[in-house]
Amino acid sequence: MNKKGELAIIGAGIAGVSAAVYARRAGLDFLLFELGLVGGQLLFMEEVENYVGVEAGIKGDAFANNIKKNLKSLEIEPIKEKLTAVKIEDKDIILNFDKFSYGVKGLIIATGAMFKKLGIKGEDEFAGKGVSYCAICDGFFFKNKEVAVVGGGNTALEEALYLANICSKVYLIHRRDQFRALDYLKKRVSDKENIEVVFDSVLEEIKGDQVLKEISIQNTKTNEKRTLSINGLFIAIGIKPNTDIFSNLIDLDEAGFIIADQDMQTSHKSIWAAGDCRKRPLRQLITAASEGAIAAVSAYKYLKGTYISA
Repeated sequence: MNKKGELAIIGAGIAGVSAAVYARRAGLDFLLFELGLVGGQLLFMEEVENYVGVEAGIKGDAFANNIKKNLKSLEIEPIKEKLTAVKIEDKDIILNFDKFSYGVKGLIIATGAMFKKLGIKGEDEFAGKGVSYCAICDGFFFKNKEVAVVGGGNTALEEALYLANICSKVYLIHRRDQFRALDYLKKRVSDKENIEVVFDSVLEEIKGDQVLKEISIQNTKTNEKRTLSINGLFIAIGIKPNTDIFSNLIDLDEAGFIIADQDMQTSHKSIWAAGDCRKRPLRQLITAASEGAIAAVSAYKYLKGTYISA
């Protein structure tokens, strides 16, 4: 079965949902696709404190539920289908799913990204219960408490420095004997009195009750084991965008993030990107939502040959 429309939006995290809301408001003929659950990274957040206009402390799943209600009120029903291939034929973009294909004139990619995991015992169990992948998102919840950061690149050191201004103590754990970060970050870390660097060490297990209580680490050179009693663990070993299926259509950076301009337009004139799949300086809910809105307005302008006002 083949279908046709003006626009397709892939992904129903906050960027994709924002794009869908603006696409509906503009009167575009579109479909929203999401193989997983509506809300994306929201579902992994214990609480949200920094989204303007939303009550501070709202649970991530409650926020996601509000988003689902928003879609329902606009009669937008995400289609739960797996995208298997994308190709361009003449001026059409053909999206192949398991059960049908969908031909469109425009495409908004909002497929998000995945945080790289350690893959150790307790990591999934305590995600959102002490284990986090974003210091800016969750650091506030650990004010004046002891936390640990895992990683040795720029992001890990930046997260440790950010947390050092909030938390009483920060353990910075890295598996090698030196960081891969920029020199100025290494110096700033060494100058911070409440950051304790733990080199040559890997995490073995994350333990707790209802929430994280402690972590077990092992020295890679001496095999010595150590237990750290902490309240929060921030894993900063990288992030992988969900963009592989689009790599033959648009330009990606060396890490696989989509390169798009301020209008969210990619290297292809009828494809836009929004949210964590896009190369961007700040990965936050509020920036993802704004990018979704911009992408939809840009798509409208392209598809209709005009501009929609605020």
